[in-house]
Amino acid sequence: MMKWWNKLLGLVIIVMLLFLTACQKQLSQHYVWMGEGKIENNVELEKMFVKLKDAGITGVMYQTTLQKYPKVVSLAHKHGLELHAWQNIMRRYDNTLLNEHKDWYTVSRDGKSTAEDQPYVYYYKWLCPSKQEVRDYLTELVEDLASVPNIDGVHLDYIRHSDVILPTQLWEKYNLVMDKEHAEFDFCYCDNCVETYKLKTGEDASRLGDSAPDNEKWRQFRYDMVNETVEQLTKAVRAKGIKVTAAVFPTPDIARNLVRQDWSSWNLDAYYPMNYHSFYEESPDWIRTACAEGTMAIGNNKPLYSGIFVPSLQNIKDFKTAIRSSKKGGAKGVCLFTPYSFSDKHWEALAYEIDNW
Repeated sequence: MMKWWNKLLGLVIIVMLLFLTACQKQLSQHYVWMGEGKIENNVELEKMFVKLKDAGITGVMYQTTLQKYPKVVSLAHKHGLELHAWQNIMRRYDNTLLNEHKDWYTVSRDGKSTAEDQPYVYYYKWLCPSKQEVRDYLTELVEDLASVPNIDGVHLDYIRHSDVILPTQLWEKYNLVMDKEHAEFDFCYCDNCVETYKLKTGEDASRLGDSAPDNEKWRQFRYDMVNETVEQLTKAVRAKGIKVTAAVFPTPDIARNLVRQDWSSWNLDAYYPMNYHSFYEESPDWIRTACAEGTMAIGNNKPLYSGIFVPSLQNIKDFKTAIRSSKKGGAKGVCLFTPYSFSDKHWEALAYEIDNW
């Protein structure tokens, strides 16, 4: 009798362990960023979606025009994938806006507008989040995306200020030493920002000069302007009954210090920090620390998906390390940029790592 009971108990324990393992796998989800700069016909896109699903990918953050989303959503759902509308928000290279609303664009500490004089690259044209007209324009943008039939979510990108300091890997590319906040890269000092800040604090930001980087109230004001914009957009998307997520800079501290992005304060459905280790001259193991800092900041009630930059992970061992480091750091899955960079070995490794998450 005792032997029979022990066998039954052992069988129950095995079943429970298998159930718990299955539940743990269901809790993990994995995504890709794709679409930017790619022109694909439906046949090519469907082949990609099939490969993604077979590898264990949950969904796609897809960038295209508003008019093309319905077909892409249908194709993704046909193959069991989520489809989220991935769009740039504050960085808007739009000829209509540039012609009709130049005053909507950010202004540097040395008085140059990104509508006419861009930092780093020609497409760095940034809308100012302090302006209600800008917020309303962006609200209409995300409402249109959220209204696409059966779309699963809206994924916000470039929801921040321009980089006041670039990641260290890029300093040499632009022939810069960014060991401090230089005036030409410090935003935004438009009339609306200066006036709004003065009403709030009594302080004139236009007169701060080189002391501006050390002024915590002025720094917080820039965070708050983005935070308030995110809150308005989040409410607009949720009113349509779908999820709102965002691609953000790695770790709350890096995001605040480099791009005035206080993402751990946002009320999103999920967070996708771009843990592009090579940009910061780090090894793939660093991703564990980045994920741990992010998950601690947002708490356990919302998922964090670790953004991985595949072009810097051509070594498959490093690719696996990046995925495993994400898991060890508390991420609920990964988001890969992009599947166009995958070799056959990447596909094989990805399927294995997802299956053994």
